Amino acid sequence: MNTLKKISLVIGLLLNFSSCTLIKEKIISSEKEERPFYAYNFGLLEKQTPEEQITSLYRFGYSGITFPIANLTDIRELDRYIPKANSLADFKIYSVFFRYNFNQPVSFKESWKLVIDKIQNKNIDLWFVFGKMIQGVNQEVVEAKLREVVNYATKKGVTVVLYPHSNCYFYAAEQALPLVSKINSPNLKLAVHTCHEMRAGNGFRLDEVVMNVKEYIGAITIAGADKTVDRRTFGTMDSSTIQPLEVGKFDYAPFLKALKKIKYKGPVGFINFNIKSKPEDYLPKSLKVWREWESKYLN
Repeated sequence: MNTLKKISLVIGLLLNFSSCTLIKEKIISSEKEERPFYAYNFGLLEKQTPEEQITSLYRFGYSGITFPIANLTDIRELDRYIPKANSLADFKIYSVFFRYNFNQPVSFKESWKLVIDKIQNKNIDLWFVFGKMIQGVNQEVVEAKLREVVNYATKKGVTVVLYPHSNCYFYAAEQALPLVSKINSPNLKLAVHTCHEMRAGNGFRLDEVVMNVKEYIGAITIAGADKTVDRRTFGTMDSSTIQPLEVGKFDYAPFLKALKKIKYKGPVGFINFNIKSKPEDYLPKSLKVWREWESKYLN
């Protein structure tokens, strides 16, 4: 083999090795990528305009937002949230949530269709909450309504996530699981919210909850919390299960390890309902704590 060929061979081997090394580095890097971490528009953010809410979360390093649709004005304001979120790189609206209260006028409680129409084919999920149980409402009524919502959303390219909420018809993920598994639609998922699971008595078995509903998980949210739920009033239940992450004393290690065990790679939301601290104080601190937990338990 002449000298020129030898040199060409060596260069080729070096280039190949370099390429493999780069690929390997990218794979390793991707395994360490930060999971999207977003927040609700609560915790005094609701005092800001839709544009300001998104700007605040983006500035503090959050990857997105979720917010409630509580009236017709909220539906109209989707036309402000969506363009603003789309204008920012690496930021999105992960979901909007709609509470279907059985005793509300039909004119509003059926407006979930308007919400779906607004978010259709935009990669925004609809989180659906059934409100408090009232006389005349049973499993058949709820199942029929949920099927109607899922069927309509499927046609519009919107994923539905059933949202268990304390003091509501579905108050915990495992309690909602039989209906979700019965409907068994690829377009119907189930949310696990640490605050509502704690209020349902599942605080110290969050890992079991994750394992039991793993096939249907479509959303995970977390908040700082006390070690036990203060059940004296609705207010104390809120304040003991929804806190900035840096304030809470509850040990989430088993819960986070369960997420790693099921290889959950999706986004995680920070529920900041009724937090009284300034957003510029608690938002960056909570994000810092989350990244530490993520590095320790999930990566």
